[in-house]
Amino acid sequence: MLALLHRCTPILLVLFALTCIDFSAVVDSADARSRSGGRSFSSPATRQAPQQQAPSQMNQRQQQTPQTGGFGRGLMGGLVGGALGAMLFGSLFGASGSGMGILPLLLLGVVGFFLYKRFANRPTAPSGPGYQPPPMDSRFQSGGSTFGTSQAPVVPPIRDTDPLQAGLAEIRTTDPGFDEKYFLEVASDVFFKIQAGWMRRDLTSYRHLLGDQLAAEYAQEFARMKEQGHISKLESIAVRKVEIVAAGSDNDEDFVTVQFTANLLDYTVDEKTGALVSGSMTEPVKFVEKWTWARPARTEDWKLEGIEVVED
Repeated sequence: MLALLHRCTPILLVLFALTCIDFSAVVDSADARSRSGGRSFSSPATRQAPQQQAPSQMNQRQQQTPQTGGFGRGLMGGLVGGALGAMLFGSLFGASGSGMGILPLLLLGVVGFFLYKRFANRPTAPSGPGYQPPPMDSRFQSGGSTFGTSQAPVVPPIRDTDPLQAGLAEIRTTDPGFDEKYFLEVASDVFFKIQAGWMRRDLTSYRHLLGDQLAAEYAQEFARMKEQGHISKLESIAVRKVEIVAAGSDNDEDFVTVQFTANLLDYTVDEKTGALVSGSMTEPVKFVEKWTWARPARTEDWKLEGIEVVED
């Protein structure tokens, strides 16, 4: 009986192991005024430094393709070898009538076969010359961190984002003593001179303050008014606010734009009769205008080059 059991042990081991295979598993208002005209200027655009792209994939860890047959096969080989050795040893010593080692050997063999199937049937990652492993979702591997690297994070330079201050700085590169407060005082004086000259329909007293294009437009407008026999009246001027709103340098030319916010009586009368032609003699008008002066760089030859009416 004992000899028969020894012979059937390998067969029982294989059948039991095959049965266990099935249990293994694989497991992102303003009034449009006729004084408008002349050249126009624009503020210098804020310079944008090229964006620095952080090297998001330079610090990715190289993933190794798991190789089957290493630890699993070694363990399986050891267990199966041990089981066979023990069974062989048990068989040799079983002839003496001691059959107590058969059941442990049977269980050890089943465990060894189960581990073999477990490790041998695990899915392997695709491999090949052009295969790139997917990036791991880890903040330590993203471009926003330099964890584990010797490189310091790229910090963009701090820039002045105010176009006006940037424009004034451009002017001061060739004129370090430029004073915007003094410029506003002179601009206000020119403002009142031109208003007075507009009523006289005369350019003589302030022609040297105007650029060629604006002076030509004024002369044309005055000729039209004289032909029609009209006089423009600008009275009770009250300047509410004067401020620099734009400045800069372009093509070796500096420019400064001053915005005037004011109230006045603005009306037109007939030159001969004094009758009211347009406007109101009693109701003041509020207006906002941008007056732009320009000069060649490194000179003091400022000229009024353009007037723009700002719509409410």
